[in-house]
Amino acid sequence: MKIDESNPTPKYLQLKEIIKQYFESEQYKPGQKIPSENELITQFNVSRNTVRQALSELVNEGFIYKKHGSGSFFSGKTQDETTQSFLIGVITSFISYYIYPPIIQGIDDVAHKKHYNIVLGSSRGDQEKELICLEQLLQKDIDGLLIEPAGGFQDIRESKVLALLKDITIPVMFINWVIDDPDVSFVSINDREGGFTATEYLIAAGHQRIACIYPNDHVPGIQRHLGYRKALEQFHIPYDPQLDKGGTIFRWNEAEYIGRLVKELLMLGDKKPTAMFFFNDSAALQGGYQAIREFGLKIPQDISVVGFDDSELAAVADVPLTSVSHPKYQIGRWAAEILFEDITSRGPKPPTKQMVINPILVERDSVRFLNMPDEND
Repeated sequence: MKIDESNPTPKYLQLKEIIKQYFESEQYKPGQKIPSENELITQFNVSRNTVRQALSELVNEGFIYKKHGSGSFFSGKTQDETTQSFLIGVITSFISYYIYPPIIQGIDDVAHKKHYNIVLGSSRGDQEKELICLEQLLQKDIDGLLIEPAGGFQDIRESKVLALLKDITIPVMFINWVIDDPDVSFVSINDREGGFTATEYLIAAGHQRIACIYPNDHVPGIQRHLGYRKALEQFHIPYDPQLDKGGTIFRWNEAEYIGRLVKELLMLGDKKPTAMFFFNDSAALQGGYQAIREFGLKIPQDISVVGFDDSELAAVADVPLTSVSHPKYQIGRWAAEILFEDITSRGPKPPTKQMVINPILVERDSVRFLNMPDEND
């Protein structure tokens, strides 16, 4: 078996069929390792790109699976087992916490109507775990994938996950991230507009000393911060770097870590902020509220607070939190609907699709209007 140079069929497709035949002729067993990329390049006198395309197709069709750092392995699938799996993969940072259950519910509702099941993976914000989840899902011969990327701003561009996702041929949809890449499909909230909306609201309430607490190594965090800066500039409020508290996304769920950032702001004395805009409700409620109260201050009488995501936590807090809405269920549903359009399409790979949703602000009780009399004074 060899590549036919005179055959108009692309070499990678010829190689894919040769490898499939090789599994049968050599009586490969499930879990048996296949030749390496270098071995295939030498054996068939083709480029590395040709080999990688062929292997990606075989991964997509469920004939092989990859183990990070170990190579590629035969799955045990035979030539006549090429039907759809009716499974889609979903990888998010968390599954049962915060904004993720409604997102997953939106995906599952669409999948159910399409007679599909979803297979869940949780990265917990860790790229190594994310890669393992992805490899495991690809072993299950999924027909499509929805993924919220893990890691920070630079990591996503340099990650093995993004390279692998661009290499496979099943439809892939990113959720909750706006990625500046024409080859990537995504559905996301407009984080920059959300940051602007939150800050504009605080400015309208008479605040000028407005702090922003956000992860500065995380695409949504960076975008929300840019919206904050844009609002200050538009309303001619001087930017004060002392009120700019960037942290790392990898510690964002630690209340003690967020509390330390808030306390640094409160220790500014007469220059402390009168209002704080937090990257998300979780940070505002679990770190921010506690730190403000430990300083003997009240919300909103002394410090006004705005969050982001309009989570269930915001509505049930002892001081209900004003928050920028996140259409959680809708984002899951819309992303799934677009993914299924790509799964059911025929012919060449469909064009990428990018959807950005503008958020609105949900007013509650955590903001004091400085330009109006306070009933509590």
